[in-house]
Amino acid sequence: MSESAARKRRRAGKASMDLIEEAVGLLREASMGAHTTYYVGAIPFWIGLLYFISDMSRSAYAADHLADASLGVALLYVWGKCWQTVYASKLRATVTGRPDEPWTLARILRMIAAQASLQPWGLIFRPIALVITIPFVWVSNFYQCVTVVGEGTENEDSVASRAWEQSKLWPVQAHSVVTIIHFFAFFVWLNVGIVLAALPLMLKALLAVETEFSRGVSHYFNSTFLTATVALTSLAVDPLRKAVYTIRCFRGASLQSGNDLSADLSRLRARSAIVALLAAGLLTGAVPSSRAETTVATPRNANAEELDQRISEVLSRREFAWRTPRENGERTSKSDTSWLQSWLNSAGTSFERWITAGGRQIARFIRWVKSWFNPPNVPTPSGPGQLDWIGLGKALLVILGGALVVLLGWMGVRWWQQRRPKVVAATAALTPPDLRSENIVADQLPEDGWMALAREHAARGELTLALRAAWLAGLAHLGHRELINISQHKTNRDYDRELRRRARDRSSLLTAFEQNLTSFERSWYGNHAVTNERFDHFEGNLDRIRES
Repeated sequence: MSESAARKRRRAGKASMDLIEEAVGLLREASMGAHTTYYVGAIPFWIGLLYFISDMSRSAYAADHLADASLGVALLYVWGKCWQTVYASKLRATVTGRPDEPWTLARILRMIAAQASLQPWGLIFRPIALVITIPFVWVSNFYQCVTVVGEGTENEDSVASRAWEQSKLWPVQAHSVVTIIHFFAFFVWLNVGIVLAALPLMLKALLAVETEFSRGVSHYFNSTFLTATVALTSLAVDPLRKAVYTIRCFRGASLQSGNDLSADLSRLRARSAIVALLAAGLLTGAVPSSRAETTVATPRNANAEELDQRISEVLSRREFAWRTPRENGERTSKSDTSWLQSWLNSAGTSFERWITAGGRQIARFIRWVKSWFNPPNVPTPSGPGQLDWIGLGKALLVILGGALVVLLGWMGVRWWQQRRPKVVAATAALTPPDLRSENIVADQLPEDGWMALAREHAARGELTLALRAAWLAGLAHLGHRELINISQHKTNRDYDRELRRRARDRSSLLTAFEQNLTSFERSWYGNHAVTNERFDHFEGNLDRIRES
């Protein structure tokens, strides 16, 4: 290849599939600590976003804490972007074969300032570029390059200018890589959605556990479920995207510095050293020394009984059992031991083998945990202003894992309590539920208990709370007649659709329920005042619901 052709190929960049293949190899070569830094930032952000979307779409008091909740999500977004920058810096250190620069306090502050000042604008410009279509790849490349080059190192040019210069390189490669990654992400999203949708059906088919997802498909199209699928897809695909842009930025910067040539040379030297060591080992093994000959010529005398015992142990292993002939029945019949004693001996041997195997597995797990917290050959950062990011990331990951275990245990206890038959105690009226709470459920009291609570609040002039108690009484009545299934996560419109499906031939009941639903939502979620006439009309509709 001529010099001009090589220069032209270097300017055009690698083929897109070769770049993605190199990125996959980079992910496999990167250490566990590098991957930990990514998920330390990504997992809290997605959990916070899921909670924010669920809370804003369901809570009646969402407007009261909208400002602080959105601020929390914004801080988690910047948190995730900063950890992605640390992840890209570690990937670049793996590419170059050189240790990363120390994370001093000044570098951390510069990184936070760069990410916090540039990344939030991507939430505005990316959708606009996607609608226009043509500049989307350049805009997406720019913000991905900001993640890579905005690592806080001192540089004469600004982060935005360096990211823009890198995003303009190799446009054909950029468009093809973005297309391939988005197609890959789409199919990963489909697989994640199918798996999450199949889990409730598998629980119902295998364990007879009925959930709201197995009763209808409407719950699969809510915002929380869709956000969960997008979050899992991003956690699986985004590290590949970061690896691709880390390599692109490294190759782009190397057009001026030539660092890619030195990195390739260092890799070749490492491979040559490995080959030389292997060759030396083969030559050493092929030419035995006189000492080795002496050792072979004078073997150690082996004990016959010990040798027989070792051979018996090896032959009794499972991998050699198929070669052993089946024992004859006459030998068993002539044995002095009874069948019960033989069975007990066999059971004791099997139990001892299980205990030994379990002990070995527990010991292996303990050694693995110790190696996780005490990794070998990992330099400990020292000096003022330096932080152990790997140790910090692992500590946060352990904390998140413990929180996840506690959350799963709490959800299991709640599920078990909901599965147990509910018995309404006679003293329930002594501690009535808080009608201002959003976690209240209609099956916490019987219909008579809700109506007594409604009349008590109405006598005190608290007609809004009285109307809510009467609404819960109507739901408890319909649940007792099995016209609806009461559940905490259901909305009033869910109850309305379920009632229309099960009582479609009872027009008077549906009309009364629809009027009460409208009156309750206008007063509880809106600004309509509850008057005595409206409350009496609400009770009249309850009477029609009971009679129909």
